[in-house]
Amino acid sequence: MTVEFILKHKEIPVMLFKMDDENFKLLEITEIIQEERLPFGLKDKGNMTQYAIQFNNWLAGRGISESRKDFSIIKNKFKAGSAKELMIKAYGLNLTDHYWFHDVSHEMSWKDKNYFDNSFDKLIPGKGINPEIDESVEKQSPNLCVDGSIEKRWIIKNEERVLLKGSLYNRMQEPFNEVIASKILSEYKINHVHYSLSRTENKNIPYSECSCMVTKDTEYINALYVMNTEEYYRKEPYVHFLEMCAKNGLQNVKSNIDEMIALDFIIGNADRHKGNFGIIRDANTLEWKHIAPIFDNGNCLFYDSENDEMDLWGIDTLGKSFGDSNRLNLQYIEYPSWYSNANNDCITDIIARYLQQNEKIKTERIDKIISVVKERIMIFENTILKKTKAST
Repeated sequence: MTVEFILKHKEIPVMLFKMDDENFKLLEITEIIQEERLPFGLKDKGNMTQYAIQFNNWLAGRGISESRKDFSIIKNKFKAGSAKELMIKAYGLNLTDHYWFHDVSHEMSWKDKNYFDNSFDKLIPGKGINPEIDESVEKQSPNLCVDGSIEKRWIIKNEERVLLKGSLYNRMQEPFNEVIASKILSEYKINHVHYSLSRTENKNIPYSECSCMVTKDTEYINALYVMNTEEYYRKEPYVHFLEMCAKNGLQNVKSNIDEMIALDFIIGNADRHKGNFGIIRDANTLEWKHIAPIFDNGNCLFYDSENDEMDLWGIDTLGKSFGDSNRLNLQYIEYPSWYSNANNDCITDIIARYLQQNEKIKTERIDKIISVVKERIMIFENTILKKTKAST
């Protein structure tokens, strides 16, 4: 059976589209109502076929990841055949942006459905994160429209929307890494999402907590959509991103992006893909406000490597933001005014202090991680200083 849906941005109708309600396959886009309100990155003005291709990709990235180890539990609870079905039944609502959709045969209002204003979860913090979705969540929850392979859930804590994140690996290092990165960024007074460490009361399992970085009046656009809006063949991705920001009203973003590149190299962040950085815009006027605060830093410090693999991977790590290597990304940045080598010991002290709280990590491993970080700091300083001297 074919069902027609309406995509909205808050209360504003944006687009009509049809889906098969058995396999939730996008069949066609029937009408563009407000082109300027389409999700950023849908760029083929007037070409409905290309709009459909891009919108289908946009939908595919909106639901919960089927790679999550608790996905089968969630799918069975809600009697769904796929992540896409879960997302459609939850109206595509999340706590990242203000887009949602519903069957045109029903009258629905943003003010009654959105998670910035409305309650969605009765979970008691500390009693459990995932794997088992709390019985109070039901289908009206942002937890069915949150990406990533790590177990996550949104809760409401002291009226704030708070994201809890678990671990993918048995060492459970990722929550500690989130806090380490947050403390390092605080030390250098760099804008970022603040993370804290908690544990479940029943199984003493560590997880991180952070507040939502957007509000009912702002929303996040990831770098992938920013960079896909115009062709940049043979152009450096870093240069293209800065140019797109400038074109959309953000003139001084280089220092913010350079801060992210510096952090990623020093801690060895292996997961700074284009969904993990971007911009914040006004959800009402669509004005670009600023670069998003640095977030999602848990996949670092050899989080997924055994001790004997650490020498194999060495100093460099995979860099997914603007190239293949975090070390190569250093070529783009200038000597940062915020950086001081007087803080080097502080960085390693933070790493040691928080990794020591993880009973699954031995002192030998912590010492090895710190030795690699010290070497990265030295390389970072030498690389930037060499560039500074060459330009003077």
